Amino acid sequence: MLADLTERLAKLGSPSRAEKSAHYFRSGSELSGTKDIYRGVPVPEIRKLAKEFRNISQSDLTRLAKSKYHDERLCALLILNDRFERADTDQKRIELFEFWLQLLRSNKINNWDLVDTSAPVMGKILPRHLGYRAEFLHGLAKSENIWERRAAILLTFALIRINKFGPTLAIARDLLHDDQDLIHKAVGWMLREVGNRDKDTLTAFLEKHRREMPRTMLRYAIEKYSPKERAYFLGP
Repeated sequence: MLADLTERLAKLGSPSRAEKSAHYFRSGSELSGTKDIYRGVPVPEIRKLAKEFRNISQSDLTRLAKSKYHDERLCALLILNDRFERADTDQKRIELFEFWLQLLRSNKINNWDLVDTSAPVMGKILPRHLGYRAEFLHGLAKSENIWERRAAILLTFALIRINKFGPTLAIARDLLHDDQDLIHKAVGWMLREVGNRDKDTLTAFLEKHRREMPRTMLRYAIEKYSPKERAYFLGP
């Protein structure tokens, strides 16, 4: 089944699109993932195949998730997301989460699209299992690996959705002085999501930290504010 899937992906690939993808996802020569190999498969087609092959074996999923091709690893993460959402026991969810975490820590999830595709879904483990909160998230946020740090804040999206904002704000504080723009954007995005649900909470956070926040992070966070409010927070 895996051979069939990878063959289908290869046929859907395009050298010109692969070149464009390599350029688009190049986040900086010093970042892992910037030299990924792409087949050039359109994301909607990858999503279709992930749905069609959702029941591949775990061993095949593991091999797909460790592929040298970025497109194939994205397909694996989409299948993993589906498997996580359909899991009917906490134990299965824990096993799938730990598999995802292993991929993250072994640098198989090595660009922003792979993190952003999977972390918000995998973060649904957090409300159920307190062991994956606090120290666990802070540990990821302090990692030398940019993708682990981005995952730390994106994992909290699941908590934002149930109006639990504390972990997001805590990880945002951890990442206030991060030197990577991709982290600034992710933190600003999650702060904006907090504000979408509780503007007062976001405003209080901004009042305290706006002068030390990177401008990109701040701009993302206040995107839904009025022009007057944005001018105030961006001002001296």
